[in-house]
Amino acid sequence: MAGRDISLTPRVEEVREPSATAPVQFELAQIKEHFDESLNSIKKHFSVAEELMNGGKEDEGKNIYRSQIVFLEAILDFYLHEMSKYCLYKMFIGEWRKSEKYKKLQIPITDVERALDAPEYQTWFFHYLNQRFSRDVLLSVESMKDQLNLIGISWTAALIKAYPANSENDSVNWGKNTIRQLFDRRNMIAHQNDRSHESAVQNPITREYVEECFDNVECLVTAIHTIAAEKG
Repeated sequence: MAGRDISLTPRVEEVREPSATAPVQFELAQIKEHFDESLNSIKKHFSVAEELMNGGKEDEGKNIYRSQIVFLEAILDFYLHEMSKYCLYKMFIGEWRKSEKYKKLQIPITDVERALDAPEYQTWFFHYLNQRFSRDVLLSVESMKDQLNLIGISWTAALIKAYPANSENDSVNWGKNTIRQLFDRRNMIAHQNDRSHESAVQNPITREYVEECFDNVECLVTAIHTIAAEKG
């Protein structure tokens, strides 16, 4: 113990370690490819579930279905994060018209100071976006609506394009209910093993239900992608 310095040193606060690797700026087509690749990978789990169920392990097979719902929501959330960085950067460099919500973005003064010191402000901004949204969950109706309107993708237009119905109002209502129900089911599976708090009984789940969820999410992503592509 002799000679060991055990004196207290001042705690350093308000210092965020920079990322060792700069975030990659993907193009719109690459972002869609990431989603499609992930979606196809999750769909392959159907064969595992069917093999288990055909072997008499019905509960295990249904748990595969439940895991697919959680993974599906995860890749939707990641897609929305990638799109957020892409669209906001387009606004920042002047290639897209800035949304009203963009104009009200609040940036901590410490990040402004880093921007002033950065050799390239465009690189700084994309790095800031990567940190800014990294912990946000964008899957609830309210958060998804706010985020799409922030990044210049009309929430209403996306739902109308994703879920065409007899009227625009029907499309929006159907889309909102679909997104809300999927998010609720994802939370129930992830946080309580898909069991009812009242009875502790697991909710039923089928392949048909999971396939319908896949279709609904794919329609939403395709609509968002199409709107973004039309903006140029």
